[in-house]
Amino acid sequence: MASLKYEIPLLDRNTRFALWQIKMQTVLEQMDLEDALLGIDKMPSTLIDEEKKRKDRKALTQLHLYLSNEILQDVMKEKIAAALWKRLEQILFKEILSNLEAMEVQYDKEDLGLILFYSLPLSYSTFRDTILYSRESLTVDEVYDFLTSYDKMKHLMVKPDSQGESLIAPGRQDRNADNDRGRTQEWNFRGKSKGRSKSSNRGKNCNFCKKKGHIKSECYKLQNKIKREAANQKGKQPENFGEADVVEDYSDGELLVASVNDSKVSKEWILDSGCTFHMSPNRDWFTTYEIVSEGVVLMGNNTSCKIAGVGTIKVKIFHGVVRTLSDVRHVPELKRNLISLSTLDSKGYRYTAESGVLKISKGSLVVMKEQRKTAKLYVLQGSTVTGDAAVASSSLSDDDITKLWHMRLGHMSENGMVELSKRGLLDGQGICKLNFCEHCVFGKQKRVRFTRGIHNTKGTLEYIHSDLWGPSKVPSRGGGNYMLTFIDDFSKKVWAFFLKQKSDVFSVFKSWKIMIEKQTGKQIKYLSTDNGLEFCFD
Repeated sequence: MASLKYEIPLLDRNTRFALWQIKMQTVLEQMDLEDALLGIDKMPSTLIDEEKKRKDRKALTQLHLYLSNEILQDVMKEKIAAALWKRLEQILFKEILSNLEAMEVQYDKEDLGLILFYSLPLSYSTFRDTILYSRESLTVDEVYDFLTSYDKMKHLMVKPDSQGESLIAPGRQDRNADNDRGRTQEWNFRGKSKGRSKSSNRGKNCNFCKKKGHIKSECYKLQNKIKREAANQKGKQPENFGEADVVEDYSDGELLVASVNDSKVSKEWILDSGCTFHMSPNRDWFTTYEIVSEGVVLMGNNTSCKIAGVGTIKVKIFHGVVRTLSDVRHVPELKRNLISLSTLDSKGYRYTAESGVLKISKGSLVVMKEQRKTAKLYVLQGSTVTGDAAVASSSLSDDDITKLWHMRLGHMSENGMVELSKRGLLDGQGICKLNFCEHCVFGKQKRVRFTRGIHNTKGTLEYIHSDLWGPSKVPSRGGGNYMLTFIDDFSKKVWAFFLKQKSDVFSVFKSWKIMIEKQTGKQIKYLSTDNGLEFCFD
């Protein structure tokens, strides 16, 4: 095979990197060196260490031979084939972004963030899915911050027996962690190595112990402190089943995600898009209850908890109305009460989230409201009605009835509801004084007109009006995308300037100011804009 000649162009900044990658992978595969791109530790275990190092050196030299001098200078410090391969991907990714900017291609930071997220290796799949499903949008800077924090956690993480409230399965993280051991280097978006040898940290100061020669993630004092704290917590906290639990109902084979923590059983209801059914560990909350023998909860460590029963639970919503959750699964070992969004969706309800508030509605009626907490979880605004209180709470107070009919009738006035109540058209004990309604106040607001400006100018340049228009969907023949205008209030003369970019406004204004003041022999006294933020730019 060594006698074969391959006509592969040298990789430079004008080469199509995706095609070059495929060709190089084919070359390395024919030379039986493709395993080197995965890292030395990920090569087949049947190879001895010397054989692994030899294959890595051969793959590294092959990659060097197909790099231009310009690219080779940027990657000379890489001594491992896998690290060199990742560095090339990093360099060419930045080059693509630079080319897009040079071509004036419009893209936002959210697109770059998604590109970076989906370019992560498979070991980041759980981390990636957790971030994507918990946020509506992501910029490239936010992705970089998430990756930096995640990398620090992986370096400092100690596995205690107790578990937290995260909805990420620890079993998956452990398997991924094993896959990460063979990775010698990982590169983030800004081109900084996360897997350098300790020799690269010489001269650096540790932010924890303040000593030189290492960084915080490698500080043995910090690691010993974490181990001591974990050991202390191990003796205090009882053993539990894990962070994320998969619930399987054997009757229909559907799955449900729940959570377990070390705290007391929560009284809050959390909305979960991963649940197949509503679930609660509180037996005394059920108004109707049926014991079942089938259905189990599979925990993160593959142990199971039995579903004890199925029934209904009543909850009092934020405006006092009592709603009934049906087919709620009773799982005593859980520590969270979960409302399934998929169950609500199957019953015709729809949900929207905005400004940290999630609303469940059917038609025009808002059925439930949930407030987002610091843990990125939506918690129901209401309380659970237990025991005999479920019957008693069905008869609402006069205030609740008044507020309820006020919303049902499209925020009718208090006098109108009193008249309808006298005619016996409204159910309930009666209409009382209507409390403050925020929606009515917002609905009655109107925008006040601006006062008409009157300018009694007595000469030119006493009062100048200015405005900036753009950007234009179609640029002018000269390449202009913006139009800047100046109007003299006294003479009504207009000056118009076409600009290619918004940042040229100030330089054009200075040139026009010098020109017009020399022509007239006067100075500009007042410059007026509509305060529309046209002149604000980065």
